[in-house]
Amino acid sequence: MIINIHGLYSNGENSMYAWLKENAPGHEIWSPTIDYEDMNAHDILSLIRENIPNDQTGVYVVGNSLGGFFARIVNQIFQDITAILTNPALAPFVGLRGVLDCQGYLELTARYFYSDDKSWRNLHVIVGDSDELIDHEKMTVKMLPPDFDSLYWIRGGIHRMPVSSPEISAILRKILSV
Repeated sequence: MIINIHGLYSNGENSMYAWLKENAPGHEIWSPTIDYEDMNAHDILSLIRENIPNDQTGVYVVGNSLGGFFARIVNQIFQDITAILTNPALAPFVGLRGVLDCQGYLELTARYFYSDDKSWRNLHVIVGDSDELIDHEKMTVKMLPPDFDSLYWIRGGIHRMPVSSPEISAILRKILSV
């Protein structure tokens, strides 16, 4: 099973969903449309958790932008689930103040990003070096452990990088084994 969590101002039938449908045959894909502005962070996490199978063997979660925030949390809770984060908004309370329920995002960050178990296994992060919304050097990289070795920089990659690009497709195929 592959869970696709989209970013703000996107929906469940985004370009990642289309790529997964075409390139990951045999995988069940769940790609919900989440209304980030009307749902609080705790309810979004509950929705995602309710749809994770009891047996997490072979389960992947792919999260883009704000979806990357939730994909990271799912990876922390269910450490057998492999997570792929693309241009993740790991600190959404910084750039999306006034748009989101920032208190809920702060609470989830404190609980899952700064918990005693700071496990970062089964996690892959893909970032664009020209992301116009998130400065990954100042934000994303600072939240990763110093020895993190699954960070992929995409030269010229913007926030809405085309997942169909050969470079990103190759990374995804390698991680998903498709």
